[in-house]
Amino acid sequence: MRKIALFLGAMSVATVGFCGVGQFSGDTTCYVYKQDKLQKKLTCQYDGAEGAAMSYAFRQVDYNLPGSGKMATSNSADYDDNGNHTGWTTTVNDEPAIIRYREPSSKKVVSQTYAESGKEVLQCYLSTTSQWEICAE
Repeated sequence: MRKIALFLGAMSVATVGFCGVGQFSGDTTCYVYKQDKLQKKLTCQYDGAEGAAMSYAFRQVDYNLPGSGKMATSNSADYDDNGNHTGWTTTVNDEPAIIRYREPSSKKVVSQTYAESGKEVLQCYLSTTSQWEICAE
């Protein structure tokens, strides 16, 4: 009986603060840029997952680009034990990256303030190393 109580106690501690993980997939239009020049616009498939726990949140999406391979994006936020945000990690194909936004019709880069204003934008992941960028509708 004591072993069962210890097991149940350990399981409850292990799951405290876990919020869950969701998976998603589908087809969309992808825009691939190299050094800020559009290289390809194509229909692509994506598979992703996002989730959160007490000290971590993440979103990962893999874009399958017909004839061009795959671009994998990730974004994660870290938090300390008090729930304070301590940093972001963003990558494209495991290279350090930043998130930026483009206006859907002109594809011009717009500011974060513009993106947060509620206007429609494309979210893009730009590798700070290779300068490859992927945006998806």
